Amino acid sequence: LDEGLPVDFVADRIGTGLMIGAWLGDLEMMKLFLARGANVERENNVGERALMHAAWRGHLAAVDLLLAAGAKVDSPPMRWSALHYAAFAGHRDIVARLLERGADLNARSTNGSTPLMMAVYEGHEALVKELVGRGADRTLKNDRGDGALEWAFKFRRLGIARLVAPPQQFAAAA
Repeated sequence: LDEGLPVDFVADRIGTGLMIGAWLGDLEMMKLFLARGANVERENNVGERALMHAAWRGHLAAVDLLLAAGAKVDSPPMRWSALHYAAFAGHRDIVARLLERGADLNARSTNGSTPLMMAVYEGHEALVKELVGRGADRTLKNDRGDGALEWAFKFRRLGIARLVAPPQQFAAAA
C-alpha cells in the first residue's frame, strides 16, 4: 500500500486485501485496509464481498468488524449473500448475527436457492431447525424446482425432511 498498490485492487482469486483479511480472519489486516479507505462493498470477479468471505470461513469477529464498517448485510435480489454462505458452511453463530442485523431469511441466490436450502444441502440439521424456527419459508423452490424437502430426500436426510415438511407432506413425499 505504501508503494502505491490501490487499496481496492482485486486479485484474481479471493479479491481485495480486505477480502483476503476476511477470508483469513486477520482483523489487523482488515483494519489496515479499512483505515486506508477500502470499500467494504467492493466485489471480486465473481460477485463476492468481504462479508461473504468472513461468513463462509466462520470468522465472527471479522463479520462484526465489517458490519461495524458499514457492510450491507444483504446482497441485491437473486444474488448469493453472506447468509447463504454461513448457512452452507454451518456457522450458526454467524447466521444468528446476520439475522439479528436484518438479513433476509428467505434471500434467493442466483439460482433461486435459499439459506435454508443451503443448510439442508450440507446436512446441518441443528441449523435447519433454527432457520425453520425463525420462520424460514419451507415451500420455496429454486430454478430446477427443488426445495428444502426435495434436497432432504435426495441426500437421504430423513430427520431434516421431517423438519422442513408438515407430517402429511412428509408422508406423501416418503
